[in-house]
Amino acid sequence: MARTKKTAPVPTIEEGEREQFPQDWTDIRGHAEVIRRLRICAAAQRLPHALLFSGMAGVGKRRTARVLARTLLCAHAGDAPCGHCDSCRTMAAGVHPDYFEVIPEARGKSAAMIRTEAVRDILIAASGAPVSAARRIILIDGADRMNETAANRLLKTMEEPAGEILFILVTSAYDAVLPTIRSRAMRIAFGALSRAEIAAALTERGSEHAAAIAALADGSLGRAYALAEEGLALRDDALALLMQIMTLSVEDIRARAEALGARTHEERTAWISYLQMAARDLLILYEDGTATELYHPDRRDDLAALCGRMSRTDLFALMERTHELTRRFAANVNPALQLEAFLLRAHNIYT
Repeated sequence: MARTKKTAPVPTIEEGEREQFPQDWTDIRGHAEVIRRLRICAAAQRLPHALLFSGMAGVGKRRTARVLARTLLCAHAGDAPCGHCDSCRTMAAGVHPDYFEVIPEARGKSAAMIRTEAVRDILIAASGAPVSAARRIILIDGADRMNETAANRLLKTMEEPAGEILFILVTSAYDAVLPTIRSRAMRIAFGALSRAEIAAALTERGSEHAAAIAALADGSLGRAYALAEEGLALRDDALALLMQIMTLSVEDIRARAEALGARTHEERTAWISYLQMAARDLLILYEDGTATELYHPDRRDDLAALCGRMSRTDLFALMERTHELTRRFAANVNPALQLEAFLLRAHNIYT
């Protein structure tokens, strides 16, 4: 019977990692220096009671945490899991009695959160002595998305751990993690992946648009996998609206805002990020019409044509509007109304 505790998984950018449990360090893309340090610590069994993996979403933080956990729980102590012992097999099956996970849970269309009951249940389950290993490991993915009660409950256990427990916290928003939790964990920072690394991974999966998707992924392999899976329809919708907005009526804008507002939080966030990337591309093309490092290289001609109809002031205003909309989405302000206001302001920029 599985004793790994998880809240219900939801498809987020980081969920590009939700295939089979990683086998060993070779399943991690990039991060050579981070992996080198972790392997040295694992081999020497010199680890603090809590680690905090930070970095942008989708770069492999959770995969790395899982491989580290598998290494530490392996019956053959070393810097990598053997892959053959009972511990490695139960980890691969997701039923290791000394390994636990918590991930955010979405309810309705709100952003996914880690709630108090999830943290409470996992801490109770892990409070006993290890069953088959020298320690128990608790991985909390989305440490920045705990409500205050959940964070304080975790903090109390981190301050007074019962027995041999290693906490591996994962976050894509380091500054949003409770400062007292940050102070009790050793931070391991993950950087973005290169376009070449992402394109290579996509090509291995047979992607027909590897270069375009790698550019859009902005260093996140998880985002790249999600884009490859869903296609470029959402991106193309965002760019189409950007190209057409000056010709839309107020009624058309309201209808588009309603349709976008009905999408999930993740879809709305991705949609506006495509506009932010386009605004950045427009600014680059305004300064240098021959620039090649674009987020939307396959739409270069369309962006160049639009750039010719806008002033630098217009472009900076568009960029600021997209950032303002992102902030309002994060504050859970009515998305349809905020999108309508944004589109009307964008319409006024053009006209």
